[in-house]
Amino acid sequence: MKAYTFVTTAVAVPFVMTMTTVATATAAYAVGGDCHANRQHQAVTGYDNYRARAACDSLDGDSMARPKLIRDGGPDYTGPYFTTLDKYYYTSWYTCYAGCSASYEIAHV
Repeated sequence: MKAYTFVTTAVAVPFVMTMTTVATATAAYAVGGDCHANRQHQAVTGYDNYRARAACDSLDGDSMARPKLIRDGGPDYTGPYFTTLDKYYYTSWYTCYAGCSASYEIAHV
């Protein structure tokens, strides 16, 4: 009787551990939020400067966001990632020779 109980336990434990591992490996995290961004303009001598600012009213689970200045004909620039809600975050000031727009990125923490 004791040998039978030992064999059942030995078989059952690896099966339970395998099922737990599979369930953990396939868990998905929500990434998203309710955010907005706009472009700000700074008049200077020569070419004007622009920056993006972004804020989020909500962020899902393991999400973080950052402002993004999308430049036509040039590299895009981003600001720091943030998780604080209802607060504006900014990119640095840049020249947009061919035009630019503002956006935001949401990523997994």
